[in-house]
Amino acid sequence: MSTTTGYGDPETRNRILRATWELLAEHGAQLKLADVAARASVSRQAIYLHFGDRTAVLVALVDHMDETLDLGESVAAVHAAPGGAALLEAAMYLNATFWTQVLPVAQVLEAAQHSDDALGAAWRDRMRFRQATFRAMIDTLHERDELAEDWAVDDAAGTLYAVAHFDTWRELVHELGWSDDRYVRSMTRLLCSALLRTP
Repeated sequence: MSTTTGYGDPETRNRILRATWELLAEHGAQLKLADVAARASVSRQAIYLHFGDRTAVLVALVDHMDETLDLGESVAAVHAAPGGAALLEAAMYLNATFWTQVLPVAQVLEAAQHSDDALGAAWRDRMRFRQATFRAMIDTLHERDELAEDWAVDDAAGTLYAVAHFDTWRELVHELGWSDDRYVRSMTRLLCSALLRTP
């Protein structure tokens, strides 16, 4: 994957990413850079100069989504939660909110990850970011001495990542018809019971 960074006007770059987001939601994996260029009112050459290739555009898009949704600030608020139960509840609330906001793009990336190299790269990049994010949350519980003694940090982090995965949220909310509130309550109860020290 080749990537060109630091080229040109930041507003043009953001316009390209907004157009990519919109077209993925509208047309799914059939996204073409020519369509992105038309929607963003730029040339295809401008897209290549800003990003390098289709894969780089899509990987940049997932970062752009995080920035647009203020994900960094939201994650910091989770770490600041007073106590392990509050941290896990905040994490599940953020998780449900995030998947709701990015659902159209997440569906495309997840479904096409094995058939489209660019979409697969973008999805794997996002999953690595989520793994690191949930590992940091478990580190916080461990540092506060709130993680149950029989959990290795790596195992607890993997479990939290799996419980919060897109597939789990989608199955419960969209297939079984759970409300986000029910999802947050149930996942928080499960995680508190599994991961936290008994008071």
